[in-house]
Amino acid sequence: MLGKGLWLAVCAVILLGTPATAGTIAFVAPTPNTWVGRSDHLVLKLNNPEITAVRINVNGVVGDMLAISSPEYRKAFQDFLIVQPLWDQGRNEVSVEAYAGKERVETTVATVYYAPGRDGATVPPEFKPFAFHVADTESRCAGCHNMAPSPAQLLSTQERENPCFGCHRGMLKVAFVHGPAGTYSCVYCHKEKASPKYSVPKRDSALCVECHEDKSTDFAKRKYVHGPIAGGMCEVCHDPHGSANRAQLRMPINTLCLSCHEAVARRPHILRTPSGEGHPVSGRKDPSASASGRDMSCISCHNPHAADVRYFFVNNAEERMALCQMCHNK
Repeated sequence: MLGKGLWLAVCAVILLGTPATAGTIAFVAPTPNTWVGRSDHLVLKLNNPEITAVRINVNGVVGDMLAISSPEYRKAFQDFLIVQPLWDQGRNEVSVEAYAGKERVETTVATVYYAPGRDGATVPPEFKPFAFHVADTESRCAGCHNMAPSPAQLLSTQERENPCFGCHRGMLKVAFVHGPAGTYSCVYCHKEKASPKYSVPKRDSALCVECHEDKSTDFAKRKYVHGPIAGGMCEVCHDPHGSANRAQLRMPINTLCLSCHEAVARRPHILRTPSGEGHPVSGRKDPSASASGRDMSCISCHNPHAADVRYFFVNNAEERMALCQMCHNK
């Protein structure tokens, strides 16, 4: 008869030596019941060599069957599955089905909250901020990724040397990239010694002013300062890495402005023409900035940061007619 300690040891050897058929899928990034501000990666560790395909369901939308059994796939990714999710804003119910051939062998579920570009203030309290660079997660990825880079590697502007590029290069596949991100100067803002690791100890204007001090100085001189600027909330409008919009705006200009100033869209703007329409705010080139070739938008007339007149007119005109004459000068 085996002693209790030896019996437990034998069981452990048997379990470790046998491919698991249930409870094997692990959510590596993001982990269950956490929230994220970007829709970058969904990383799963399958832990079962018998799994040949995976299907992912997000909020009832069923994805394609993803084959993972080929030798080429296993050589490149081992037992990891890495996809770019299309999270819905808010709560995401994620279901992962694993198949061995045609047989479904496991279903694992998790809930992830997506708050794009937000600081978490609107996230329900049951969701904790997801942090990738913690010891357990880094140890899982260290087989392929440099999780202990040298200071020189972290400061390198070369893609092959900088460890951030391998996972985060997708941030740069946009039309307008913020300077530090474009040169892989990630550690200027993200600190290795911060807690959690590589988090940003300073946010919004406290960080932005370190480079954009001239802007901050100018805003402070103005009589009227736009609410987000007065509150130091640069990231409400600007993505600190990059976006599809000029100045790294999170949305096209008018869409961004109307996300707060909703009433403007519900009535004719400035005046009512015989046709019942207001002054155009889009759909044609901006005559006040013809050299730039930009389209007309809210910022054709209004400074989005600060001004010396109440309505933030771009030329600081006390009289509205002086603003109109920027374009209507005949």
